[in-house]
Amino acid sequence: MRTSTTGDARLWTLSLGGAATMVLVQPPADLWMLAWVAPLPWLLLVQQRGLPGRRPWLALWVAGFAYWLTAIHWLRLPHPATSIGWVALSAYLAGYVPLFVWTARRLVHRWHWPLVPAAAVAWMACEQTRGWVLGGFTFAGLGHTQWRWTTLIQCADALGAVGIGGLVMAAAAAIATALRAESRRVKIVDAAIAAGALTLALAYGTWRLADAPAPAGRPLDVLLVQGSIDTELKHDPDAVVTVARHYDELTMTGLAAEPARKPDLVVWPETMWRVGLLDIDPTVDFPAAEVEEALGPPAADAPPASAGRQSRYRRLLEQQRLDALAPFAKRYATHWLVGLDRQRIVAADPPRWESYNSALFLDAAGQKLGCYDKMHPVMFGEYVPGADWFPFLYRLTPLPGGLTAGRAPIAVPIAGRQVTANICYETALPEAVRSLVCALAAAGRRPDVIVNLTNDGWFWGSSELDMHLVAAIFRAVEVRTPIVIAANTGFSASIDGSGRLLARGPRRRTATLRVEVRPDGRRSPWLVAGSLPVGSCVAVMAAVTLPCLLSRLAGRPRLPTGGAGTTALEPY
Repeated sequence: MRTSTTGDARLWTLSLGGAATMVLVQPPADLWMLAWVAPLPWLLLVQQRGLPGRRPWLALWVAGFAYWLTAIHWLRLPHPATSIGWVALSAYLAGYVPLFVWTARRLVHRWHWPLVPAAAVAWMACEQTRGWVLGGFTFAGLGHTQWRWTTLIQCADALGAVGIGGLVMAAAAAIATALRAESRRVKIVDAAIAAGALTLALAYGTWRLADAPAPAGRPLDVLLVQGSIDTELKHDPDAVVTVARHYDELTMTGLAAEPARKPDLVVWPETMWRVGLLDIDPTVDFPAAEVEEALGPPAADAPPASAGRQSRYRRLLEQQRLDALAPFAKRYATHWLVGLDRQRIVAADPPRWESYNSALFLDAAGQKLGCYDKMHPVMFGEYVPGADWFPFLYRLTPLPGGLTAGRAPIAVPIAGRQVTANICYETALPEAVRSLVCALAAAGRRPDVIVNLTNDGWFWGSSELDMHLVAAIFRAVEVRTPIVIAANTGFSASIDGSGRLLARGPRRRTATLRVEVRPDGRRSPWLVAGSLPVGSCVAVMAAVTLPCLLSRLAGRPRLPTGGAGTTALEPY
């Protein structure tokens, strides 16, 4: 009984201790250097021949649950209903902690791998899997903690942020081996593997930084406008005027700071223009009385709702929304990229509405140059799965309806540079940004800069802002393309193609950032292969775990193999 109690205490101490140290390396504590030793408690559980305690996998799941509840606490802030999503997402993500320990233990004790590659492969497999499942959740990656170490993160252009996390885990595993392994040979092997991997990463990073293109030509001059308006899930009829006035005043202040030099582009964040655009399917017909009220009575010899009058009325409705933007663009006297909603009326019986989260490019005369529709809406934040077939699902949420996904990226030439846009959490999706750059490059319009429009006012200045910014830093390295961000409440920023943070706005305060963007244009292994190299770790995890799980599902008896404390789910 005493042995069991001691085992339980050790198990829970190591499980929850690992959760605590891992929380400290993420914002808001952000003790990033601690990341190199933070996984040690979990790695000690990987090392042991038999897991202590009576329910080790439950203890590890509880530790993971505590970690994720703390790391993504900001998910509860937008609305009371999002607390349900916060708990549910944390419960799902918590499963990756026991999965990591399970996979690493099986590689070490069954496949006889050294701890360093076993831990690194298991960790990368888990992080990559959560980046794929359910649309992907990539925040709070272990590699993200190292964004300040510019030389190290250059290998993200080959292995992504997940690969950087694998390097950190490898170093932590080498320390664990040095502390606990009895064999001197094992210590030397693990230390050599970790040191070799880190040396190669730093050598590669040094080369890539030296390979950065020298400045050529005139940079793109961009004015990023950061307002500070906390956002709530409720309809405020006065927001249309107050938000526009807030951002217009900030823009004019930013322009007045350098009156002799106009920027090439002014950028407002996501949905900061509250009057949506309207597009109407050419086959949609309106009631004759409605057309007549707008256009006046038809000519005596014309039908009351002729095709020509229907077309004129459709153009009138569309132009009214666009005309409201023109005076602002003319006053700024330069290109303007503004985040807004867009509605499209689709021919059906009755006509159907589609809603988009969009980024509109206008020229100095207020003419539309292009409109990008967000291609990756956030599950449960911007749409509910299955609600197209079961609309009543939206009544169970604070959402009035769901967004339609955009179909393709766009690039707009501005001052001789190709400018593309993405919106909000699209910078947190590595493959989405890669697809954007590759699609435009295939069309001969590889972007010189990606402009991200985001509204982080939902999160009230919390650590979500830090995690969102770090995601963009890694995307810039992966695709070797500068990224500038206009974010409501922060952080607006300018990031070059090497992941250097050149400018950053304040947290939950207003600012205008005047930044110069220079193209990068380098190729990267990530643009060629994407997550395939790191995805091979997922294949290893599947090869390690599936046979054991299938054997258990088939009910095959297993012989006891471990010493005291071995559990029924031991992977060896």
